[in-house]
Amino acid sequence: MTRLLLPVVWIFWGIAYPLMSWSLQAADLFSTRLIIMPSSGLILLAVGVLGGAPALPERRLWGQIALTGLFNMGLFQIFLICGIATLGPSRAPIIVYTMPAWSSLFAVFLLKERISPRVALSLALSLVAVALIVSQETAARTAPVGTLLTLLAAISFGLGTVLTKRTALRREHAGDPTINAAWQLLVGTLPVIAVWLVYLPHTYFRAEETRGLVALACLTLGSNALAYFCWFRIIALLPASVASLTTMVVPCVGFGSSALLIGGDISWLDVVALGLIIAAVTLGLTDRPAAADDAQPRQPAKLRQ
Repeated sequence: MTRLLLPVVWIFWGIAYPLMSWSLQAADLFSTRLIIMPSSGLILLAVGVLGGAPALPERRLWGQIALTGLFNMGLFQIFLICGIATLGPSRAPIIVYTMPAWSSLFAVFLLKERISPRVALSLALSLVAVALIVSQETAARTAPVGTLLTLLAAISFGLGTVLTKRTALRREHAGDPTINAAWQLLVGTLPVIAVWLVYLPHTYFRAEETRGLVALACLTLGSNALAYFCWFRIIALLPASVASLTTMVVPCVGFGSSALLIGGDISWLDVVALGLIIAAVTLGLTDRPAAADDAQPRQPAKLRQ
């Protein structure tokens, strides 16, 4: 199943790069989040209900959903948007793809996952690739606040991934993944609203910008609703460290689609970095312990009781 789910996430999260640039013609960064997040959450909620799941998760799951939604959706979006606003939507936001390293670290402590030598090597290759890309962006060196905010986005998403995996490991108590994704998006919208109110004097919405509105629709339907529908199932199927590692393909798609659609330049260092990313993901997905976990996720002793 992962062979079918992964390409969907790679493509739609990758093309979000140029789509985000186009969406800014219609609305500012925070306003686009307040359009995309609740809309995609409601779409997933409808899909889950049509699939036979109850619209409201069981009461015991609400605490988990609120905590995971805070890191996975709310804080991730806030830090990422602030980072992009500071550094600009160029190479610097690729810092967010240090997420696999943070996810692996959290997985060791929270899920008791063992990081195999092959996965460790793939993580090292991915971080070298990120360093090569960021090293070309002067803004990442001259705007430490923006770099820190983007790094916090990576840490938040890494922790959110591990918390979601921890819920998925409790198979009999995990609830429907589509409904959980929907409510994480909806709950994660709340802190974004608070920041949007502070940013309110600088917000805008231009209904006459057709391309921006189309980009918003694509981001809502593809890069959020469909991608999160697949992503929550990938987290359940793969160890958290490997699941997060697979996202390193996203910048490959992002660079390619940006160059094709908005005319971005790709240097020879970018090509080397993307080659390292492909090698890293291949190592992670072909790791034998990971393949075993794909069939039967390893559960900490306290979760098996």
